[in-house]
Amino acid sequence: MTTSKKVKYICKKVTEISLIAPTEQLAKRTLKVIKQRNEDINVFVPIAKEDALSDALNIAGNLVNNGAKILISRKGTAVAINEAKLNVSVVAINVLLSDYIDSIEIAKKANGLVAFFTYDVMIDDVKSICRMLNISAKFYTFKTDKDCEIQVKKALQDGAVLGIGGVMTQKYADIYKLEHITIENSEVSINNAIDTAKQILQIQKEELQKQNDLKIQLERYKAVLNFTHDAIIAIDENGTVDVINHIAEKIIKVSPGYALGKNINQIIRNTNMINALCTKEKELNQLMDMNGTLVSTNRIPIIVNDRVKGVVATFQDVKVIQESENKIRRSLNEKGLYAKYSFKDIKGESSILKNTISIAKSYASSDSTILIRGETGTGKELFAQSIHNSSSRCDGPFVAINCASLSSNLLESELFGYVEGAFTGAVKGGRIGLFELAHKGTIFLDEIGEIPIEIQAQLLRVLQEKEIRKVGSTVRLPIDVRVITATNRDLIAAVKSKTFREDLYYRIGVLNLFIPPLRERKGDIILLSRFFFERNLGKDYINYLDRFYEIMKKIENYQWYGNIRELQNFVERICVMLRHQGTLYDFDLLIEDFLHNNNQIKSEEENGIHAVQSDKNLENWEVDRILNALKNNELSIQKAADELGISRSTLWRKMKKYNL
Repeated sequence: MTTSKKVKYICKKVTEISLIAPTEQLAKRTLKVIKQRNEDINVFVPIAKEDALSDALNIAGNLVNNGAKILISRKGTAVAINEAKLNVSVVAINVLLSDYIDSIEIAKKANGLVAFFTYDVMIDDVKSICRMLNISAKFYTFKTDKDCEIQVKKALQDGAVLGIGGVMTQKYADIYKLEHITIENSEVSINNAIDTAKQILQIQKEELQKQNDLKIQLERYKAVLNFTHDAIIAIDENGTVDVINHIAEKIIKVSPGYALGKNINQIIRNTNMINALCTKEKELNQLMDMNGTLVSTNRIPIIVNDRVKGVVATFQDVKVIQESENKIRRSLNEKGLYAKYSFKDIKGESSILKNTISIAKSYASSDSTILIRGETGTGKELFAQSIHNSSSRCDGPFVAINCASLSSNLLESELFGYVEGAFTGAVKGGRIGLFELAHKGTIFLDEIGEIPIEIQAQLLRVLQEKEIRKVGSTVRLPIDVRVITATNRDLIAAVKSKTFREDLYYRIGVLNLFIPPLRERKGDIILLSRFFFERNLGKDYINYLDRFYEIMKKIENYQWYGNIRELQNFVERICVMLRHQGTLYDFDLLIEDFLHNNNQIKSEEENGIHAVQSDKNLENWEVDRILNALKNNELSIQKAADELGISRSTLWRKMKKYNL
């Protein structure tokens, strides 16, 4: 194996999973983890500290050329490998909050500004801890080596006395004489990355086997569809019928043997077989009406020594072809089209929740459309999946889409699919739509209240006619799909304001299911929080249980406007602090910070809209928050949503509301 002189091999054999460690410390820690786990993974370390990234890319190229399937590295290096397009899957060793604990202890003692450097985005919990511990901190992010140097200089200009970051910032901190601590990944983060890499590798192997199996199956179907159709007619170079089978005679309604020796135009008036004699071109998948039967026909010229000696036409009932194609497409798209949750996964003992589950179970026995209503974070998709898994369609696909996350044009093509050439950028061969993928199963349309008005009309026709038409096509395809929708909006108000069609509202809401907010399920709060607590801490939860109950007691009157999602996030934060700070940590600071940030919002039960508990106008306040988050995150919708603590779809909805 040829390697760069700068490359340092800690393990020489190239295995399917390989790890590139930018630091010796990470390499040693990784080797320890690999030995403990008895994994077949090799480790490589760049030795040119002045250009470690270039070395890492060189190593990555060599590994890929010698059979590596998955590469693992720290975040910045992993992104660089991805951008190098080396045709390899890359897993990043993410920095966890626990990785910062030792450096934060040092930062507490720093006499001045502490600069935290990170590739792309800093962990929010690091910022929170710095605020709680009164650390004078400023956070700098970068995406390139040059940008990294600029940020280090900027930190020095800002008066930083200590830098905390990775290998790239260590290099420039040394150059510009800034005291620096390099964050090293913990064994937990290394284990997480290895687990992810193994899962990806397993999926790749399964997918390769599936692709091979499906390719054989697809080739068999092609042979049936393209060469052995039910009906066959052949003509010679003069247009005279010389071959016709009995099925073709039955379709064109002629007696046995009658067509032989006659000109094809006498037998089929609207045929184009004579044109194929002249053009020498194949005509595939052409639709024609043959005595009231819509058929798909292929016309294949027979060419010998560059001269056309005749044409063979095969044709078949379109309905039969469509069913065969659908089977192929469904088999090719099975992966991921399933519901993983059932009613046993819904946690709670309150009477209102049990009643809701009882209603949902009764809906599972029906095939009518369902409208699920509830605030953000109440678990609407959890109920949708549970209904599907309890229905007669449980063996069919479950397809979910968030209607607020796509533009009108994209949503149309996602829902209904498109044919080749339908629009600029259309994939060759076209694309199957989600309704077609959900055939014989369930489609879940989340945030249905955000669907554009022009798509609403098309959706109504699909529900009424039970057939779809792909973008750019004139052919209608029958479908058998159960539709479940969900919203946190007041659709009645939307109907009155003409932003939601009244006829569609009644069509999707044959059955209605309201998911109660967490504040109406007080008895379930401690049950759910205990569930999340045990899941986060594992078997260690028993050591902190008394402290956990003390904390939850202090916020027992909180209303949980973010519902289960908000509760889950709060419990996770408690678990992080208990695991790394212990029971002696002053959790009153955490609770005070949590209540300060969250008590500015109150819930308006009638319409589910959040209003600010201050004299400031709601719209101005919310617009300011959204704009600041977008600016802070370089207009990234996902990152801005993460900063605001809301979902991507909720941010899209608010941006539409304020015309941003």
